[in-house]
Amino acid sequence: MPFVRRRLGLGIFAAAVLASAAVVIPTVALASSGGEHTDSVPACSNTNTYVWFALAPSVAAGSTSYPIEFTNVGKSTCYLYGYPGVQATTSAGKTVGPAASRVTASHTTVELKAGQTASASLTITVAGNIPGCGSTQADGLQVYPPNETRNQFVTSFTFTACKSKVYLHVGPVESGIGVPQP
Repeated sequence: MPFVRRRLGLGIFAAAVLASAAVVIPTVALASSGGEHTDSVPACSNTNTYVWFALAPSVAAGSTSYPIEFTNVGKSTCYLYGYPGVQATTSAGKTVGPAASRVTASHTTVELKAGQTASASLTITVAGNIPGCGSTQADGLQVYPPNETRNQFVTSFTFTACKSKVYLHVGPVESGIGVPQP
């Protein structure tokens, strides 16, 4: 299964292991959602959350959606709630165009035990379909896990971006991996 690694942290080997494991993880190992999280469960942070991007697109007229995956690489359960921040970048890490808009959808707290993965959907509108877009090349993404102020980079993902119009749209984090199951 193809995937894109982030530039910081665990590296491509760990991402490959996580991506492979995500496909064969039994249903019981997927993130749980719903209900309230307890005060004893901390929010997931950049120190225990690995962001990766599966090249498992869902194509619709004029746009393509991809799952952004969030894996708990810590030793304890943590939770995610809400929307990740997403913006396109150049290969040098400079941002390209506006940040992703949020797709209005209901969302719940997602608890991730160690090794579990949750996902959010990122939809990229075809730049050529947006008048006045000012298209340019993007070489990756910077992703802020929900409620985090530090980003993680997803590199080696080239696509046409818009300099001046919103063309990225992100949904809330949901339970389970976003990679289609066989």
